[in-house]
Amino acid sequence: MKRTTQTETSFWTPARVYASYRILLAASLTGAFFFSQAGSPLGRSDPRLFMWTSVTYLVLTVVSALIMNRLAKRFPSWSSLLPVAMDVLLLTLMIHASGGIQSSLSVLLMVTVASANILLPGRGGLLVAALATLAVLFEQFWFSIKVSGQGPLHLTEAGVLGIAFFVTAIIVRQIAQRLAQSEALTATQRVAIGQLEALNRQIVQRMRTGILVFDPDMTVVLANQSAQNLVDPERPLVNRPLPEKLVQLYNESLDHPRQARQTIKFSSSGATLLVRFAELQHDRPGLTLAFLEDQRQLAQEAQQLKLASLGRLSATIAHEIRNPLSAINHAAGLLSESDRNAEDGRLLEIIFSHVSRVNGIIDDVLNLSKRPSGTAARLNLGEVVDSVVRHWRDQGADITVDTAGDAIEVRFDRQQLEQVLNNLVSNAIRHGGDNVQVQVTMTPAAGQALPCLRVEDNGPGISEEAQAHLFEPFFTTSHEGTGLGLYLCRELCEANQAWLEHEPDRDGASFVITFAHPERVFH
Repeated sequence: MKRTTQTETSFWTPARVYASYRILLAASLTGAFFFSQAGSPLGRSDPRLFMWTSVTYLVLTVVSALIMNRLAKRFPSWSSLLPVAMDVLLLTLMIHASGGIQSSLSVLLMVTVASANILLPGRGGLLVAALATLAVLFEQFWFSIKVSGQGPLHLTEAGVLGIAFFVTAIIVRQIAQRLAQSEALTATQRVAIGQLEALNRQIVQRMRTGILVFDPDMTVVLANQSAQNLVDPERPLVNRPLPEKLVQLYNESLDHPRQARQTIKFSSSGATLLVRFAELQHDRPGLTLAFLEDQRQLAQEAQQLKLASLGRLSATIAHEIRNPLSAINHAAGLLSESDRNAEDGRLLEIIFSHVSRVNGIIDDVLNLSKRPSGTAARLNLGEVVDSVVRHWRDQGADITVDTAGDAIEVRFDRQQLEQVLNNLVSNAIRHGGDNVQVQVTMTPAAGQALPCLRVEDNGPGISEEAQAHLFEPFFTTSHEGTGLGLYLCRELCEANQAWLEHEPDRDGASFVITFAHPERVFH
């Protein structure tokens, strides 16, 4: 609809409007002459001249309208001068045939002069006013000596009419210039508004907060990409009824406007959303905004703030612990070199084992206090997976690899990728049971053309209670773990612009890494 309106607006240009006016005027004058009764003012001085002039005028207006586009392409600035000059000449002849400038047809020249000052650039309109003035002066002179028999110097009426032509030309020219400036300013503002709307639309689409706009009929009129992903990734929301859960929540907010924001879930495995409603201040009444925020993201952001402080505190404590721990390790080493019995040797092994374990915990805590950094490079995913799988197979692990067949490339720091894979495989073996089987699958992500890697086992899986805290630091179900493994794995993935997720709907425990496009360059 918008495109059709623009086409219709651009079709009716001033030149086309004036061409239509000329055809209508010529047809009206010709028809009025042929169907007028005796005593009509049209052609009363010279009916034959008026008849031929009006017919010629009608034919020329139609012809000029047909070739108007060609003239405009060849002479874009002065294509309207020829029709205007022709109008001045032919209208002057019809005025002469109808009794001179005393005829009411003289007003038509005023319209021609006004139109010329709209159509012609620069001083072209004043040129047409001068031509019309000369034409009426000559017509008055010629009519006085040839028709009325008066003296040739009675040119007062023609002079006043010529002055009126120039006054009309100047006024219309000023108005046309003001309109042209206003039109140019409007066009500039239209472009600026269009750019601003596109910018606002892009900002709204890229917002992490889901935004829905719905009307009083509970029909969605706008939804950004985040809202689409949070509510229903499969079907578009726009022009569809608002989901029933949101309708109920909206009605509750109207009944209890002061209540705290409520949470909502659209599926059992979906995100828990915080919803807030607000009336949209707009010319179109009744529109309502719904803001959808992923509670997990808000919790994660709050957790990041806590971890920043915790990391600094943990780093300080870890450094203080490492100093006496090094002294203990050194003293145990000195004892191991002296004469000792079997019982002393067993005690030293316990000391070395626990020192090594505490050192590992300190390393994990220190890694928690800083964002992992590395050098992302384009890697063959299969080669990295084969290296990790060979390591675990040498230790007796039952692990298989499934690939799509073609070589899959990713952009990742190789050492960090191996660390992530080793941690995921280690977790699967540790928690999968006695006869655990681990499978590593490499495929492009469905519908995204992005590579992904899945590590899954056939073990008992992860309980629903533990799933809510999987990637939180210091959360563990093992008596020997620190609870930092999965947290650091996700941090390493995010540092390489990848995403690590747990898949709750699969048998056993399943984790999938979705990588960035290998052609993407990280900054």
